[in-house]
Amino acid sequence: MALSALKGLLSPESLPQLTPLGGFEARVYGDRGRVYKVYRPEEAHLAALEARRMARAGLGSFVLGVAEVEGQGVLITRRFPGRPFSPEAFTPRTLAALSHLFLTLHRLPEPGYVGREELLARLERFAESLFDLPEALALIRALKREVDLAAGAERRFCHRDAWAGNLLVKEGGQEGPEVMLVDWVRSGGDDPARDLALLKTGSLDLLGEAPAREALFRLARLYPVEVRARLAFYVPLTYLHDLHWFRTKHPEGFQEALREKLPRAQSFLRDCLPRRGQAC
Repeated sequence: MALSALKGLLSPESLPQLTPLGGFEARVYGDRGRVYKVYRPEEAHLAALEARRMARAGLGSFVLGVAEVEGQGVLITRRFPGRPFSPEAFTPRTLAALSHLFLTLHRLPEPGYVGREELLARLERFAESLFDLPEALALIRALKREVDLAAGAERRFCHRDAWAGNLLVKEGGQEGPEVMLVDWVRSGGDDPARDLALLKTGSLDLLGEAPAREALFRLARLYPVEVRARLAFYVPLTYLHDLHWFRTKHPEGFQEALREKLPRAQSFLRDCLPRRGQAC
């Protein structure tokens, strides 16, 4: 179905040059210079929405166009000369570029504040799906007691999906920025601490727990202390979200995720919960 939309958009000579690049909400294809993200008819409007959010993030120069073909929405962007985040690609320059990228995003204001009730509702949803796991339920109860640590935070523009597949690191010898976030359809107003937590659990954890924490805290040291303090809430919350996702969407991977993520969530809360006004 996605290829049929591209057949209506590209010349017959161009089609053989396309390579499937995967994608969840949409199907993604690329050639040497461009990426084509094709949304289903019921979500065709997301192509234009993502283009607008990329522009808000300062990436408007990467957007080449938006089209609708056979009812499907197509976002066309310049191809970034990089590969998904991996430990082998991680250098001090990568960390500096990530710091600049997230600080730039998080300076952009968004309306409203993070609500206490929405945080509690999220925890309740996780409790329902993890109902038979006493250690997970104990963690959820602990986070409920600390919910006021995160409630009331001012929203800022956040990517909200910085897992390794969406975080591209520039290949050696190429021009342009060191790193690039893709897939902006979920971006919007949120707590910067949650964005940093998602970066840790989705990408930095590939480095191993100790290097991931070190990288996270180096990024966070440029933020106000109250943002750093909220990491103690959001990092465990994000691990719980991952467990909820695996149990409800990808159950075959749940046990492995449980073995890996629950201990990390527990230890992060234990080690980083603010005490005497200090944060990690």
